[in-house]
Formats: sequence, C-alpha cells, structure tokens
Amino acid sequence: MADTTATRKSAPESSYKETVESVLVAFILAFIFRAFIVEAFVIPTGSMAPTLYGAHMRFQCPDCGYHFDVGYHASDTPSGDDVDIPSEAPQPREVQCPNCGYTLPDNPPNAPPALVRVRFGDRILVLKYLYLFQPPRRWDVVVFKSPEEGPRHIPEDPEYGQNYIKRLVGIGPENLVILGGDIYTGPLGASKPLGPDNKPLFHIQRKPAYVQDALWRTVYDNDYIPHLGSTIHRWTQPWQEETTPSGWAVSGPDGAASRLFQYNNLTGAGAIAFNPDADPETHALTDYLAYDETEHREQRWRPTYVSDLKLACTYTRSAGDGPLRMQLTKSTDAFTAEIAPGKVRLLHGRRVNANNAAVEDEKEIKSADLPELSGSNPVRLELSNVDYRVSLRVNGREVLATEDKDYAPDVAALWTQEDRDTTQSDPFVKPLVRIIAERQTGIIEHVLLARDIYYLSHNGASRFWGTVDRLAELKAGEYFVLGDNSYISGDARYWSDPVRLPREGLSFVESGRVPERFMLGKAFFVYWPAGYPLFKSSFNAVPDFGEMRFIH
Repeated sequence: MADTTATRKSAPESSYKETVESVLVAFILAFIFRAFIVEAFVIPTGSMAPTLYGAHMRFQCPDCGYHFDVGYHASDTPSGDDVDIPSEAPQPREVQCPNCGYTLPDNPPNAPPALVRVRFGDRILVLKYLYLFQPPRRWDVVVFKSPEEGPRHIPEDPEYGQNYIKRLVGIGPENLVILGGDIYTGPLGASKPLGPDNKPLFHIQRKPAYVQDALWRTVYDNDYIPHLGSTIHRWTQPWQEETTPSGWAVSGPDGAASRLFQYNNLTGAGAIAFNPDADPETHALTDYLAYDETEHREQRWRPTYVSDLKLACTYTRSAGDGPLRMQLTKSTDAFTAEIAPGKVRLLHGRRVNANNAAVEDEKEIKSADLPELSGSNPVRLELSNVDYRVSLRVNGREVLATEDKDYAPDVAALWTQEDRDTTQSDPFVKPLVRIIAERQTGIIEHVLLARDIYYLSHNGASRFWGTVDRLAELKAGEYFVLGDNSYISGDARYWSDPVRLPREGLSFVESGRVPERFMLGKAFFVYWPAGYPLFKSSFNAVPDFGEMRFIH
C-alpha cells in the first residue's frame, strides 16, 4: 500500500518535469533552426515590388475595381522595423488607377486629409547557409550583407551589418551588361560586343519560366471595365477596331464597354489593336509602375517603352474555319500565332512602317497539330515575346517556341543604341499588339496584356555599373544584384565604395559587387504577407493570408 501511494505522488512531479524539458528542448531546437536553417526577415522598402512589398497603401479603383498598390515612404532609418511605419497616413495626391486611368478624388479644399491604412512590408523566410552546400543560381532572390553599409568612421574595421534583398543576375567569373532592359553576360575581360570573328561575345540571360511567370506586370486587364460613365471618368476602350466595319464588336449591344469581344464575319477578316495612347494616364506599354507613383511625380521620370510582352485571352470558336491570329512586334520583328481548327503556326515577319500595321515577308517558324482546337470548347491562349524568345501556350502548355537560330538579339546594334542612348528616337520603339480574325464567328474574353520587368541602365545623365561604358566585371566569388523595381532600387548599379574587410583577409573588392562571404541565403516564402494593423495599433497584426506565396 505504501508503494502505491509513493507512485501516485511522484507521477505529477514526473509529468511536470517532462513538460518543462519538452519546452526547453523545443526552444533550443527553435533557436538552432533559426540560427542555422531558416530565419525570418521583413521587407522595409519597395525595391523588389511588386515581387515583394515594402510599406505601401492598397487601393481599389472606384471605377473599374482594379486593385493596386502605392509605396509609402517610411522614416529614413536603417532598422526596417514596423515601429517606423504609422498605421495610417494621408492619401497621396493624384493617385491614378494603372488599369483604366481613373484619378481617385483628392481632399476637398480646407478639409482634413483623408487617412489611408498603411500595409507593412512582407515578412519572408530565408534559407540560411544554403549556398554552403550548393552554388547560387542566377535569378534567385537572395539576402546578403550590403557592401555599401560599412561604417565610414571606422574604415579599417567596417561592420557591414545591414541586410539587403535583391535578385541575383550576375555570377562571376563573367562580365555583365544591361542592354534594352535585359541582362547579357560575356567572358571576363570582354569589353566589346563582338569578337575578332564578328561573333557575339555577350549573350542574353533568359529567365526560366517559373521566374518569368512571377515577373509579368499587368498593362491592361479587360476583366476590369469602368462603369461610372464619361461624365465622371473619360475612359476609352484601348482595344480598337483598325477599320470599320470589321466584324468585331468590342462593346455591348447598348454601346457600353464589354468584357468580351465578339467576331462575326464568315467571309472576311478584321483586326483589333491595342492603343496605348487611348488613356494617357495609364502610361501603357511603358516601364511605369503604380507602386512608384509618388516618385514619378517628384523626379523627372522618362517613360521607356517595353516590347517584351504577353498577350493572353480565352478563345471560343462557334463557326467557320478561318484562323485567329495574335500578333506582337518588337522593333521591326513581327511574330504571329495563327490558331486554326486542329492546328497552330508561329510566323515571323517584318514590320516595314512604324505608322501602320503592315507586316511583310511572313514565314512559318514552327507548327503543331492540336486536336483540342478542332471543337468549340474554350481554350486559353498565351503569346509572349520575352528575352528574345517567342512562345505560344495553349491551356497552360507550351506548344511552340523559337530557338536562337530562329530569333536572337543583335548584340552589336543594341550595344550601339545603348551607348548613344538612341532608344527613344527609334520609330519602332512603340510595340504593336493585334488580334486578327478571319472567316468565323467566335468570342475572346479575359483579355490580358502584360509586360516584362525592364532593368534601367541609366537615368539620362549618369551611367551605372552594368552599362556599355562601365561593365560589371565579376571575378570568381563575386555577384551582381538588381531590384525588381528598377526605377527606385538602390542596388549594385549605384554602389560606389569598394569592400574592405582586412581582419577577415578581404583587402579589396571593387564596388558594385557582392562578395561571396556576404551572401546569407535564399528567400523562398512569404509567410506573413504585407499585413496591416488592428485597431490602429502599430503592430502588424493582420496578414493577407491570400497572398502567402513562394518567392520566384
């Protein structure tokens, strides 16, 4: 009986001890996990927007319903903590919807400023020390110690304690240059576009599909149609008939804007084209980003037309055997995806006049038989021209694509153009986007036009690292990084101070490079997306769960 009593008394004590031990072990494992495997970081600025958000304000257009974000300038402190960001701030002036151009109403005269809730920066997870086991890969989103943040007052013993996050675009040994918004690399020591045999020394670095899909920026989404009327907002449908009558109907029976376009002409052909000047406030087909709206007004922003585009739509044929043609141009090159019953073709032609849509010398590059195009079921079509590669996807599957032998950049011409800054004087700089239907009836809907990211190499006055007259020469163990929001990103293009870390045997690394030992890891997941405070507190209490995502 005594043994039983002793056992009953010791059981609770043993249970408490096991609980305390379990909690301690959990804490120890958590600290080990954080220190050596995964660590959380917060995004303080908009240099990677909209891939990753810093502090910003989210708006929904009252006219078309499109959601968009405008960056908020947090206090100029290096901490990047949420405490530096208010829960609310006055609405910026002249906020315009990037989809339809509607200007959100400003405050009435003498009225107190309207306050808008500020969403804090994304919180992300970073795989620490991943690069001890495998080399970094181009296009990774990486976290590193900033080479530009060493204390100036102790030059012989700098700390380099500030963490940065950017996209990795250059991996030494190689030379890197930005041409036409794209990344080109050549052998270390190469300083000219062509070698003695007149073959290119520099070659374009194309983004893999999973990265490219994360970098498309919406130009215009026809699912978001303005509804307030011309007395409130003078909006013009940017998809317009080239000639009338053409068989196309881009509006409803009552003349109102429509989310779908109908074609009805069993004997002829007709085309609609995207007019980027229909609504000037949208800055369509340029490198404009709504996130930077305040910067565009405060600085002398010069629009740069972007011709790396994706045209997507859902197509349903109801009658007829004629083709549907989707067309994109880049400079004088014109590419057409021709969709016919049971078959698709990819054509390459030449645009001969910047003032009209005439295309000559069209030749077939590739073709494929697709039985799913024989019926009347809806199909999703995506034609893209990005990084000098043209591809056609049908229902999410790539069915046709160019190769270098079909289409490749003229590196020497791009080099000369960049050196002379003649991009804006090119009469073909504004791309042409068209949809042509022939001998059929059908509809297209969910029409989306998107553009690629565009890396700026100069601001009209200053040249940066990665330009034709200041190549980024990367030795082994050196990296070059850029922000996805190229207009405002303070990245390797601008760095001017070399890296010196004598106590660790790093005597000199040229500015504009990230030394290998500064790399902390790869950003891979947004676990707390751009939340906002609850009850006007300064704590980022409410995440946007729908935007949890992997980082590509």
